[in-house]
Amino acid sequence: MDDLCTTAGRLARMLALSGLLVSPGSVSAAPPEIPAEPDRDVNNLVLLAPAHPVFLQIRIQVDGRGLRSVRTAYAAQLVKQYDKNGDGVLEKDEAQAIPPLVKSPTANDTVAIAERWEAVDTNPADDRVSVEELAAYVDRLFGNPFLLSLKPERATQTVDMFALLDFNRDGRLSREELAAARRVLGRLDFDDDETLSIDELQPARNPQNGPGPAAVAGQSTEQPFLLLDDSESIAAAARQILQRYSKIGSTSQESRLSHDALRIDEAVLNAYDTDRDGTLDFAELSKFLSSPAPHMVIEAQLQQTKPGRPKLAITVDKLGSVAREAALTAEKLAVATGGMSVELRVQGNRGAISDNRNFYKTKFNTADTDKNKYLSEQEFAAVGLPNADFKSVDRNGDGMILVEELMAYIDQESASSQSRVELSISNDGKSVFEVMDANLDRRLSPRELAHAFDRLRPYDLNGDEAITAVELAGRFRGLLELGKPVLFRRQANMAGANTTAPVVNAPSTGPDWFRRMDRNRDGDVSLREFLGPLTVFKRLDTDGDGLISAEEAGQAADSSAGGR
Repeated sequence: MDDLCTTAGRLARMLALSGLLVSPGSVSAAPPEIPAEPDRDVNNLVLLAPAHPVFLQIRIQVDGRGLRSVRTAYAAQLVKQYDKNGDGVLEKDEAQAIPPLVKSPTANDTVAIAERWEAVDTNPADDRVSVEELAAYVDRLFGNPFLLSLKPERATQTVDMFALLDFNRDGRLSREELAAARRVLGRLDFDDDETLSIDELQPARNPQNGPGPAAVAGQSTEQPFLLLDDSESIAAAARQILQRYSKIGSTSQESRLSHDALRIDEAVLNAYDTDRDGTLDFAELSKFLSSPAPHMVIEAQLQQTKPGRPKLAITVDKLGSVAREAALTAEKLAVATGGMSVELRVQGNRGAISDNRNFYKTKFNTADTDKNKYLSEQEFAAVGLPNADFKSVDRNGDGMILVEELMAYIDQESASSQSRVELSISNDGKSVFEVMDANLDRRLSPRELAHAFDRLRPYDLNGDEAITAVELAGRFRGLLELGKPVLFRRQANMAGANTTAPVVNAPSTGPDWFRRMDRNRDGDVSLREFLGPLTVFKRLDTDGDGLISAEEAGQAADSSAGGR
């Protein structure tokens, strides 16, 4: 019995040490802590790739936190800066000194807090604005902290050669259709110079309209990047997805998509398939898009005040879109999926704020022509600050703008722009016009038209002896960065002329007679340009294509010299 007790005691001690035996008076071990969700912004997008939709999620942190936290910190800084009596809140007379808030990069109006006092002072409405109240108002005013925008197309991308040459309207340019290009397009040669300029190929375009600023991405069928940020954008995306990928090809209630068409797991589809028919209709797809299961998740780290370089990292890649060596944290990622390729870069612009301040401080000194250390209303116009009137900057209303007042407005505008992250998309694909334009002079010569199919052949990805728009244009670049202050937005909008004017240079090769006869400066002498007999033209045109090249003219000159 003693041995049995001894054995039982030993067993009890072993169980206690192993954690399997708990005494009645002891406290059980606490459950493991669940890590808190990181403070970040989560943005869902759809890429309307040729083969299938791609659901993309971009998770963003700025200085290790989400942008709404950044906005709260911005509101706290405003309260601290303008709270003159130090009670931790703003009274209306204190708010009078705050420069107007700039609503968005594309807005032409500003909002003064004191003039919107009732909209700010809401919880409670006690004629005092706390940090929390101001932060909530700032967030409502600035809207979505993620902005998707499209850079303007190059002028050479806007020429719709499919509309001009696709006779059977099958969305493909065949060898036969391209062979007829010179004859068919000849009627558009309005200046009768035997070449076709951009303006001639799109006669309805107004050549006086220059390039505009990057436009906020819409939900058109021509725009493959769709941001899912509200019920309206989700509904529009659902309609486009059904229209593009459904076999029925319409937006009617009969349009439905299977999990194979959407490239999602069957279990995910079943969670939204309320009628259990194995597909998603418009209502079911819209519900799925409100919180889609992403094919790809990209983590982005941006720096605003903290040192360091911006970073991108792929954390989910269900489609195998990124090469293994490219999936490491970097500043650039190349993604190829569904017949579309996207090069995504992340860029820091920490120096933009100081450069912005320095630029406008210099503008202040230049505008202050009488050197009295302030700007009158007439002098202020020379500063050239977009969307800012004299009254908005002159917060104390004394009719004078000091450099401190101008800098306060500039800082306010910079804080507004940097309270959002912008993904700007540019179409990096080539148009049919650009591929045909071998010498990049923004016009099509007879030789370029004659050899159109040869130029386009490398883009015939499926080898069907025809070219589709997708085979040419499925390449994009995306730049992710904090919003730029006003100076840098102006520079981006003004940079790079998007002209349609041809680049006409004098021929630099060929004999002197050849250069003189080439009146349209396209590098060839046509029969109409040639001033000699037809028999001589045919002898010089050794390949019989109806054009004398500089090389053919040079060979003729060499033969003549050799004959002497």
